[in-house]
Amino acid sequence: MSQVSFIAESLASLHSSINDATKGLTDDQAHFRAGSDSNHIAFVAWHYARTVDNIIRFVLQRKPTIWMEGKWDERFGLDSKAQGTGMTREEASALRISDLAAFGEYMSQVWEDTRAYMGTITEDDLAQQMTIRPLGEMTLGHVLGTVLLTHGYTHLGEIYTLKGIQGLAGSPI
Repeated sequence: MSQVSFIAESLASLHSSINDATKGLTDDQAHFRAGSDSNHIAFVAWHYARTVDNIIRFVLQRKPTIWMEGKWDERFGLDSKAQGTGMTREEASALRISDLAAFGEYMSQVWEDTRAYMGTITEDDLAQQMTIRPLGEMTLGHVLGTVLLTHGYTHLGEIYTLKGIQGLAGSPI
């Protein structure tokens, strides 16, 4: 299996798991915080989806994000450019996703766009150097493997943990 295929399949699996982990949550469950230093599931899912959208669309393809094109910021009454990085605990805990079902639609669009983008790159492309702010210089392979995959699986674990603390089903494995 090629590295591109591995990353593409891994991202698809991760995104499906995030969909499953967030599906059917009530507003209270999605915005539950385990403590003053904890983020809530809605913030975690929003942050990760916004990060993927920004990386795949804006950084890698130099296109407007799905967030901006779909006016999702207006639909949810949220900042047009924020993605959670650099937010204070107070700002993160105050973030509210007003329509969880609509947010699921946004995530699905981001996941589909990611799948389509992965179909356009080659093994040689993975060595391409780029700057990701605030992380610095890295290869496309590092961006996809670390910034999107590892980062995403970390947040999926966070979602499962927050569900478990609430007495909800956690990871299916």
